[in-house]
Order: sequence, then C-alpha cells, then structure tokens
Amino acid sequence: MNYSEVAKKTFPFEGEFFLARNKKFEELIFFVHFFDGSKKQLLRHIRLVNELGFDAFAFQLQGTHRDLMSVKIPFSAKNKFGIKHAYADQIEHLLNEIPGQKIIFSFSNPSASAIEAMARRHCSDTLGMICDSGPTAEFLPSAFKLYTHEFKIKSLALRSVLTPVLSAAWSLHFHKDLHKDLETFPEGFRILSIRGWKDQLIPPNHIDAVFEPHTNLNWTKLSLPEAGHLTGLRDFKQEYAPVVKSFLEALATPC
Repeated sequence: MNYSEVAKKTFPFEGEFFLARNKKFEELIFFVHFFDGSKKQLLRHIRLVNELGFDAFAFQLQGTHRDLMSVKIPFSAKNKFGIKHAYADQIEHLLNEIPGQKIIFSFSNPSASAIEAMARRHCSDTLGMICDSGPTAEFLPSAFKLYTHEFKIKSLALRSVLTPVLSAAWSLHFHKDLHKDLETFPEGFRILSIRGWKDQLIPPNHIDAVFEPHTNLNWTKLSLPEAGHLTGLRDFKQEYAPVVKSFLEALATPC
C-alpha cells in the first residue's frame, strides 16, 4: 500500500503518518499511545519501525486524567460509559478511515481499547498486534500503582479514594470485557506481549492473565528482566528491537 497520497489528508485526533524513507513492507504500523501520554512520546518506536521499512501512523487519544478530574466523564458512541470505550471509538474511527492492512502497536492499558476496537471490526484488516507493558487483567491494583508511582501521591487515604474513581471512570467492566473481545479474534491471531519484570504498574502475571485463557491466540512473550513500565526500547534496545523486527517481518508482505 502506497500511503504517500493518503498521508496528505487531514485526520481526526491529530492523526499523522510517518513514512519510511526506504519502504520495504506493505503493512502499516498503527500506534496507540499510553494513558496520559502523547504520540510524540512514541517517536523512538516510530523511528524503529521506519528503519525496518514500515510506514507508521500515530494520533492523540482524546480524554485524559485531567478530564476525569474535571468531571468530563465520557460515553462512547455505542453508549458505553468510560474512557476505555471512548478510546475504542477513536481507534475504530481511524482504522476505518485508513486503507490497507495494519499491525497494531499499543502501550499499557489503552491496549485494551485497541483490542475492543479490533473486536468491533472483527480484525478485518489487522494482521497482528504488539502490546508493550499491558494491558492488565487487574485494573484496580494498576490504578492504585499509577497514583503511587507515576502521579506520586503520598497520601494513602487519597490514593485509596482516587483508585476506584479512576477505575470506574475507565470502564464499569474494568477489564473483564477483554476476554469477550479476545474470544472473537481469529484462530492463530499473532500477538507479541512485551513486559518488564520490574514494571511497578502492571506486573507480568497480570498481563499473562489477559492472554493465557485464549487458545485461539498465537501469542508470544518478550520478557525483559531489568525493564520497568514502558522502558524496554529506551533501556534495552539490543533485546527489544530484534524481537520486534522478527515479529513484524514474519507477518508483513514485502513490497
């Protein structure tokens, strides 16, 4: 697929193409950034796939922690309460607008929104998925650790109050609906799950609990014993990049 003309279009949610200088593969790498993050914070990963010969697309998820604290609680277009489902709307909309075959590269808990969007579309033009540092099967502990380690709220009482608020605002299902979505994925669907053993937000066993029940998935792990949350490529590129390269090239179609 030649994206040079498509890339000239204006896309919602600040959608933007990052075209490889030396394109080698037909498939597009579609990036979904982490909660309270930005597409700019994925430039290291975008450069990696561009160097491998893949075009990439990234966008800005609409709906942040600040919005939740301002009581801007989202509903999805399908009338589901929660930011997870609103994210899925955005991802689904963009996947519908962009032609060609895609491989999803998502981060932390918004990976659950990407899975929801893919399930809605019956994985119609997505060949595989890379999930870095998530999603978790245990959302409440993940939210508590977010306030502890990322937002660094010292008050235990305040963290204990905010955790269920964030969890409910994310989704009333927490992540229990992940299993229903993954059950719809095609037999043999390829997923690479990347995790750091020193992740303070989402431990590896909470990620395993998402994928292990689903025998329809062909999923593999990249375990990085010294990595934390989302630090794999930054700190351990020699281990990270070759596995990503091998996974993508096994799925992709040479130009």
